[in-house]
Amino acid sequence: MWRSFLVCKAPVTTLSTDPDRKLIGDDEHGWSGSGVFNCEGGCYAKATNLSAENEPQIYECTRRFGTILENVNYDFTIRRLVLDDSSLTNNTRAAYPLTHIENALRTGIGGHHKNLVMLTCDAVGVMPPIAKLTAEQAMYHFLSGYNAKIARANKRVTPEPEITFNTCFGASFMTLRPTVYAKMLGERIRKHNVNCWESKKMRTSSRRWKGA
Repeated sequence: MWRSFLVCKAPVTTLSTDPDRKLIGDDEHGWSGSGVFNCEGGCYAKATNLSAENEPQIYECTRRFGTILENVNYDFTIRRLVLDDSSLTNNTRAAYPLTHIENALRTGIGGHHKNLVMLTCDAVGVMPPIAKLTAEQAMYHFLSGYNAKIARANKRVTPEPEITFNTCFGASFMTLRPTVYAKMLGERIRKHNVNCWESKKMRTSSRRWKGA
């Protein structure tokens, strides 16, 4: 089983929607002594420029009853969604239940990790493209929450990426001290002999991104 700590604006749903794997959920998971579980019971996918060719499962969900669409334009003449129209915002979304995905686990529960990936958005090129981490390094990366704000989905952010640190990749949701969660993470990594990885998204559209 793969699990990712995916930072804001990472392609969460695209990475998790794989026809060859069972889907537990695309975001908001917990890791207990019994295994991994999903907290939401659904997916919250980017809808901008979706196509049946590139992302058939997510694309199909935009046409199913029960899906909630946000900021998606509609052509009233032909009565069709216009997924390649981002005139309202680049952050168009589709929210749908797990039951819309054929290979989803209806229980939303899985076993323990075999691999755990921490995907980050590196603005200045200080991180390697991919690296295998020890339990201690994974705990440190988890605590630092190194990331970058980008303007693609948030027009209030400047065009150039801004470095930020989001503790535990979700500081606003943490009720206890960050070290409590880091310790729990390290304990589970060691107990279940989990392979930990750091990986990053790379872009070349900005001068500052070159070489990142």
